[in-house]
Amino acid sequence: MQYTIRHETRCHFDHPASYSIRNLRVTPREEGGLRITQWQVSTPTRPTLGIDAWGNTTHQIALTEPHEDVRIIASGIVEVPDQAQVHLEALNDLLPAQIYLPQTNLTAPDDALREFALTHFGSAPPSIPRLSDGLTALQALITPSPSAGESILGAAKGFARRSATVQDQVHMMLSICRQLGIPARFVSGYMLGEKITEYAWADVWLASEGHWISFDVRRAHTAYGRLIRLAVGRDYLDTCPMRTAHQGGGHEEVRVSLQAV
Repeated sequence: MQYTIRHETRCHFDHPASYSIRNLRVTPREEGGLRITQWQVSTPTRPTLGIDAWGNTTHQIALTEPHEDVRIIASGIVEVPDQAQVHLEALNDLLPAQIYLPQTNLTAPDDALREFALTHFGSAPPSIPRLSDGLTALQALITPSPSAGESILGAAKGFARRSATVQDQVHMMLSICRQLGIPARFVSGYMLGEKITEYAWADVWLASEGHWISFDVRRAHTAYGRLIRLAVGRDYLDTCPMRTAHQGGGHEEVRVSLQAV
């Protein structure tokens, strides 16, 4: 099915910032049957286009004059398979799966998360049913919290709080897999339903399958439905749609609007 997507980000500083730099990951990856018919990214100044270490398309912009407002629009037409693909056999990966084995600051476990991993994930060879059962146990323990306005805490803190954003639920899954020697990576993107929303899920490398399997951690099953992949990486910081650094400006308020027709 074909969709027209519009992703608008508006940023406002309390007072003029003298300088800001932004790294954007808002271009879909052509994977899992997704095809880009048309895509463009509109920014206040001409961006530097690149490919990051994880194979994501990036746009970097630097604003060197005083400014209070920044507006960025990513839009285009994509074709999304009607039937979701739970595996990704043909990727443009240049990296071995094992590069996603080391923990990061956001996925590092504590003793409680280590015990949970061994109890619910570690007693049998990794498989789709085994990982799905473990996710069901995780889902029963963790209360979902909305991503908007919530800080990213990381796997251990979210697990201890028993409440987590979808991003930290994915961090828990990555932490658990990596503890068990299973490569796993963070995926950011959009989920299409009655409305389009920003979403996150996990890719897990299963040697028994010979390819990546996508898991919807929040819903505790393999990822299905109409998903648009924007970026992959070791954790949220590698994949978030926008990372910013600035001088001056005080607090920056960011508002995002998404449309899909």
